[in-house]
Amino acid sequence: MARPLRVAIDLRPLALPSGGGIGLLVSQIVEELSLRGISFLGITDQPVPSGRIPENLPTWIVSGGGGRIRWESLALPGLLRGLDPAPDLFHATWNHGVPRGLPFPSLLSLHDLIPWRAPRLIPWPRPALLHRALYRRAVRGSARAAARIVTLSEASRRDIEAAIPEASGRIEVVPCAVPRWFQTPLPPAVAALHARFGGPYWLYVGGFDPRKDVETLIDALGALRARGVNVPPTVLAGTRGGHAQRLEARAAQLSPKVLFPGYVPDVELSTLYGGASLFIYPSRAEGFGIPPLLAMAAGVPVVAADGGAVSEVLGGAGIVVPAGDVPALAAALEAALADPTSLAANRARGRARALEFTVDALASRMREAYERAATRPGGSR
Repeated sequence: MARPLRVAIDLRPLALPSGGGIGLLVSQIVEELSLRGISFLGITDQPVPSGRIPENLPTWIVSGGGGRIRWESLALPGLLRGLDPAPDLFHATWNHGVPRGLPFPSLLSLHDLIPWRAPRLIPWPRPALLHRALYRRAVRGSARAAARIVTLSEASRRDIEAAIPEASGRIEVVPCAVPRWFQTPLPPAVAALHARFGGPYWLYVGGFDPRKDVETLIDALGALRARGVNVPPTVLAGTRGGHAQRLEARAAQLSPKVLFPGYVPDVELSTLYGGASLFIYPSRAEGFGIPPLLAMAAGVPVVAADGGAVSEVLGGAGIVVPAGDVPALAAALEAALADPTSLAANRARGRARALEFTVDALASRMREAYERAATRPGGSR
């Protein structure tokens, strides 16, 4: 019987203050595949907060300044080559970070190519042109060095194949999954949120950088208010950085019932989604779109922009409008208020669609990708 596959995995997304969508995905991979016979060794540049990975997961922490790409160039190669015993595979989980010349193969998670395809939507560090060039070189080099590439959607696969043709034939699509902890909330917890926010609310969850285009949502709410439409309280949840503060000031001028509660931890997300009457996602570009998936799983109707892979994730279960189109978004929101029956149908379709994105399917597909990446010519590891 073959021994268990040993995988060194980049845990840096989980070490961030808020793990985000990539952190959620990495934690699911480690947790689910550890239960299925995969042996992991964590690699990171700073400690991972307690509770995000199994307590018994061995982890190497090697600090280093100068940003992600510098750490991947200077610290990571020596760390991986020094592992004894060597792993069967290295999983680079954060779009780049595959060193050349390793004595074992690598698998690259290239979630999307949004910074490549739409650089103006990304808040690059200065000098922006230099960081864009470094990003492209890191992604292209990692894609060439990886034995296999995993991405989140067919939309992202097409983007990768168009930008990096030599990656064609090595790309596998492994969609995200509804996490096991995302459950139906208790009614008293939902009632408490309704009391806090002023009743059933519309909801957005995510970032506030230009790519997310929350400005279009705020302008659509303002347009409805200007026409005298009674809009429910609208909750825009996410980390409140500089972009959020500017949007909060804009919202205060256009629509007084827009609320910014800040970052909401995972343990509270089921209740936050469960208390919403409508989920709105105006993002201009997505490699997948976990927030709309969670909304569907919670039975909340979705209105979303056609940015990247969002339409693919919705699979016809939501209302889709052109990205950046304020009148179209305002019309969709007004129609949602006027026709609750159609929302009920979207709610049912969304629940059914969300059931297709299970952690079991994620684990099965990722394990197959690991096996293919780790198998050397001749069929042996």
